[in-house]
Amino acid sequence: MTAATDVLTSADRMTAAASLLGTEASGAPHPRAAVFLLRRALEAGLDAYISTHRPALGRCRTETKVVWLAHHLDVRLAGRLAAVWRNLSGACHYQQFALPPTVGELLGWRDEVEFVLRALHI
Repeated sequence: MTAATDVLTSADRMTAAASLLGTEASGAPHPRAAVFLLRRALEAGLDAYISTHRPALGRCRTETKVVWLAHHLDVRLAGRLAAVWRNLSGACHYQQFALPPTVGELLGWRDEVEFVLRALHI
């Protein structure tokens, strides 16, 4: 998906993910949908950062972008980004004997995504 066709911002996705995590008013959480929104919000923020600082990487896989960041950002920030992206990516894939992520895990991942996006000034 290119930036021109991407109608939701990272902030929009974060808001949608928060609403899917469930409140007393909205009912049960929707963990898998929230995971996809959080991962896409993180990837969109990463893409925005890359397009500003290294446009040549725009068509590369996310793993490549994360490796590049490890050499051009604070190592701890790049590590946090890599860890939360890896956790979200793993949770996006259905595994027969794995439970979906808990609301607590999702809230922690949401906080990490928000932290990374703020640190990247997205």
